[in-house]
Amino acid sequence: MCQVKLGYRKLDAWSERVYHKNPFTAVNPSSPKKTVFPSILSLIILSLPAILPDTILASTHRSHSLTLSNGLKAVVKRDTSSPLVALQLWVEAGAADENPEEAGLAHLLEHILFRGSSDGGAGKFAAEIENLGGRINGFTSRDHTVYHMVLPAMHAKSGLKLIAQMMPLPSLGEMAESQLQKEIQVVLEEWKQAQDNPRSLVTSALFKTVYQAHPYGRPVIGTPETLKRITWDVLSRFHRRWYGANNMTLVMVGNFDVELTKKDVMEFFAYLPAGNPPIRRRSTEPPQEKPRFHVLKAPVKQVHLTIGFPIPRVTDKAAPALDLLAFILGRGESSRLAQRVKIDGGLVNAISSSTFAAKDPGLFLIQAQLEPDKIMEALRAIFQELNRLRAEPVSPSEMNRAHVNFVRTFVEAKETLQGQANQMGNFQSLYGNPDYEENYLEGIRQLDGEQLRSIARSFFKSENFSLALLVPERTTQLPDTEGIASLSGLLEVPPTSPKRERRILKATLENGLRILIQENPLLPLFTVQAGVIGGILLEDETNNGIHNFIAAMLTQGTPRFSSAQLIHEVEQMGGSLNASAGNNMLSLSGTFPSSELKKGLEIFLEVLLQPAFPGEELEKKRREILTGIKNREERVRPQAFRLFYQTLFRNHPYRLHPSGQREQVLGFSREDLITQYQKLVSPDRTVLTIVGDVDGEKILSYLQAKLSPLAKNPSSFSAPSSENEIGEVQVAKKIAKANQAYLVLGFPAPAKGEPDYFPMKVLETILSRIGGRLFVELRDKQGLAYSVSAFSLDDPFQGAFGVSAATDPASVEKMKEGILGEIRRLQEEEVTSQELERAKNYLIGNYLIAHQTNASKAADLTHNELFGFGSDFSQHYQAGIEKVTADDILKFARQYLPLDRYVLTLLGP
Repeated sequence: MCQVKLGYRKLDAWSERVYHKNPFTAVNPSSPKKTVFPSILSLIILSLPAILPDTILASTHRSHSLTLSNGLKAVVKRDTSSPLVALQLWVEAGAADENPEEAGLAHLLEHILFRGSSDGGAGKFAAEIENLGGRINGFTSRDHTVYHMVLPAMHAKSGLKLIAQMMPLPSLGEMAESQLQKEIQVVLEEWKQAQDNPRSLVTSALFKTVYQAHPYGRPVIGTPETLKRITWDVLSRFHRRWYGANNMTLVMVGNFDVELTKKDVMEFFAYLPAGNPPIRRRSTEPPQEKPRFHVLKAPVKQVHLTIGFPIPRVTDKAAPALDLLAFILGRGESSRLAQRVKIDGGLVNAISSSTFAAKDPGLFLIQAQLEPDKIMEALRAIFQELNRLRAEPVSPSEMNRAHVNFVRTFVEAKETLQGQANQMGNFQSLYGNPDYEENYLEGIRQLDGEQLRSIARSFFKSENFSLALLVPERTTQLPDTEGIASLSGLLEVPPTSPKRERRILKATLENGLRILIQENPLLPLFTVQAGVIGGILLEDETNNGIHNFIAAMLTQGTPRFSSAQLIHEVEQMGGSLNASAGNNMLSLSGTFPSSELKKGLEIFLEVLLQPAFPGEELEKKRREILTGIKNREERVRPQAFRLFYQTLFRNHPYRLHPSGQREQVLGFSREDLITQYQKLVSPDRTVLTIVGDVDGEKILSYLQAKLSPLAKNPSSFSAPSSENEIGEVQVAKKIAKANQAYLVLGFPAPAKGEPDYFPMKVLETILSRIGGRLFVELRDKQGLAYSVSAFSLDDPFQGAFGVSAATDPASVEKMKEGILGEIRRLQEEEVTSQELERAKNYLIGNYLIAHQTNASKAADLTHNELFGFGSDFSQHYQAGIEKVTADDILKFARQYLPLDRYVLTLLGP
């Protein structure tokens, strides 16, 4: 599976990197999705502020380096804040190092190395890491290929050994060509998925338009034509040329003994051959002398727009200024593009700016989604904002706000060991120094508003921009490229120390409000979250979407602050404030520097208890929600899951879509939102959690004094009855314009907290892991899909279990029969002891990995306390997983997975 990533110093994976992610891990489609691994060139550390706290600048935990006799460089850093270790192996070879006729070769090689030798079977290495409770993955970018894992620290030596064993080309003998062709088919399915992703298409189109000579213009994944031409001999030559130890860097961060680890590195990596010094031959891109355009059509609901201006390579002295300009222009709701083009102008649905910073000349990017009739107006407004940067120095207050928020994003990136390893690897790859941050900070520190204006004048020019537009296929009147080129003339307007976490403090006030506080002094940050039962659990067809609308409005103002003022206050502190509504909970969360504890908490509580729901902002949010409803059909996979839940849950509210339907959203009034919110937010139905660098006792006293006077709300709610049975096979089909067919087959299942919940989670993992049953039988042996996984609905009120797959439309029936065959096996024979142990290790290890940040810990504590699982659920979770037996799995399959009573939904051509 490949992911797209956009944002500050980010860009689509299909333009910059292809993730070789585990496509078999279950995803709860109703839960917020989180990225497993930060994108490399989107590294936040490369966009740091001019003013940083001394504690950060000190860099007390510097890395240790070691170079082996074969040239491999190892960079290690000890961090005892977590019982985990993050390992990464960076190979300095990517898609830009391929010959044009071999596009996709670097990414295909990554797939082959994950596959391993024939005796281990496909996914050998990934399966072994997952068996140890870890995660392993990889990605290919234009400049490098990275293999990364995170696992419990007790297995660090095993992780080192396995990642070293991955690097030689597997010995497949006579099977080499057949195994290669099988993996090419997997990548072709991956390529098809990209064709269903609008952001991938438009970004790929832009890069092809900008880079007409340089290899950055070619897609990292390649094309069907180039992939089919690759032979084992071609693959072997590429491996010999680029996978020498002298072209690799090992990065390791975590809880380990540095000296012992250095010895392990020498033991496991010394045997890798050095290889010849790599010589790169990349064509140079000639200077661009006039605007370039690329317009393409696809079955989308809105226009996807990407603008690119050429910029120098990442090591150029202008790079820090361009990073800061991107942040000021298009990062966050207080940025210039968000305020002028989206919020005030209403011309786009979403907009951001970023830099593609690489070893060779890169791009300054502006990306937006908008309605077809607003293209020219939006472009005019965007060029006007670019010209403002050319014409006026950035004000000191705006510079200060950017600096403060840089600090926040920088510190947050260090919350996980993966984030730290990612930063170090990126610095080493681009600058040859894993501890380069101080040098980079010095470059940022020297910048002022006048220098930013000078940089803007140098790079934002009317003659050298490129524009890619993806428009709905029924669009009859395409944009006038001459008119767009004339708009760019606006740019020519004459310018004017770690500690262990402490216990969780708990208190229940007399009014019923529950407070949880967990001290975590690792970083100078804290997260606060408040949650109440809400979401679509309490909705029906008449008010579907009201909680999503409430969440959208919560942060839009209070009696003291307008929406713009609230954004300014929060970002001025370097904080963030977000509200969300899902299946069963409405929540408000905020993250702030610990130095702003009092002010951050005051604003958070004001937003929670006194939201204004201002009328002018309400209409803006209504338009945004309606646009989202109109455009959600662009994403095919979520549609397949929504159809599944609509068919499975005939009466339960989980059949509804969280954002609602157009008719209901149009009808909601300000009074409707206020009335419903007042019903929800009562202290006896609220949990407030704080996790981070705080004094728990002092904060608890403060909150008790502040919140004890709150009165209870007499309203009450009752949860709907669960749907636990279906009487027959139910099939639902929907036509969609897609290259693949998306299939979901499933059943009602236990809710979280029921006795059979833990066997369900173990079974889900046995089916879904790399090397799991679905992978081996349906993906590897039969080649029916690139993506197939089991999933479960983790919910305290209603459960579900099933299997989803993306496959060729001609293979749908085979895929269905294959899934049913695997379920039949589960009902006829017990899973093996090895499968059971590996699944348990994976679940327990991944629970730790998923709960490293303050925000993830706060969300977990709030949810578990609110729904009666308790703040110590993490211990119960591990114990519950450990107790599962093979007989429990057999009984679960027989009781909950009847082969004559299931729901099957199909979405595709």
